[in-house]
Amino acid sequence: MAKRRFTQLLVVGLALLGGGAIALVTTMQQKQVATPHHPHHEHHGATPTPDHGGSAPTTHAELVNSPTPIPRQPTTLTLAIRTHSGEAVRQFERFQEELMHLIVVSEDLQVFQHLHPRYLGEGQFQVATTLPQGGGYTLIADYKPASATETVAMLPLVAQGTPPAADAPTAQTTQVIGTTAVELKLPQPLKAGSAVEVAFRLWDTATQQPPQDLRPYLGEAGHLVILRATTPLTPADYLHAHALDRQPTGIIRFMTQFPTPGCYRLWGQFRRGEKIITAPFWVTVN
Repeated sequence: MAKRRFTQLLVVGLALLGGGAIALVTTMQQKQVATPHHPHHEHHGATPTPDHGGSAPTTHAELVNSPTPIPRQPTTLTLAIRTHSGEAVRQFERFQEELMHLIVVSEDLQVFQHLHPRYLGEGQFQVATTLPQGGGYTLIADYKPASATETVAMLPLVAQGTPPAADAPTAQTTQVIGTTAVELKLPQPLKAGSAVEVAFRLWDTATQQPPQDLRPYLGEAGHLVILRATTPLTPADYLHAHALDRQPTGIIRFMTQFPTPGCYRLWGQFRRGEKIITAPFWVTVN
């Protein structure tokens, strides 16, 4: 297997340009964040020893319309991908079946959305969504300009109103979403810096058997998004894993690595028929 490389990420600043928020993200040595595109069974921080090599990214993401969403009402988000000189990036490569993956999370990590904005041309992407609560959010835009490295940019967004009081994180290992039960299976204790298998066991609550209608989601058996509970979020707090190729019946496995100790929120995503099942969990890493 070819040697995997990844870029450790660090947010360096936010600026305002033309009334729109800009997320400028960087590597340890470069002015722009980029993570080399990994095969589906790895993620943006899986390699034990960071490698800051590779081509330097040359783009950033801007939130063009800079909205202030009203909770529980539809809002439209328009993002523009530009070079550092301000020119629109017009060509993108599709990865995991989409041109852009947009993760939307609230500051308390109680709200999670995995969206796929529509490409309008001239470097602009647009998506409609409804935010369920007020307060701060982070938009995590994951895209790949043509013939360039995959880039992760984080942009702040504030919805009107005050967020509700968040429940304290609990180490619950089973979630029931509709007629699907999802059990998280992890080795204990979890240790930062070590490779770990994250497994989910799924069963139908009516039959108590593995679901018979599991289907690929974005070309994979499942997806796993992990964020460290911290404010503000940086790309170093973001892990995006993809399921291993061979899976036992009713079990979907991932390999990942938690970079630092702390409290993390996990969202396992799976597809039953035409419905996406999203199962959230809290874990503590030593």
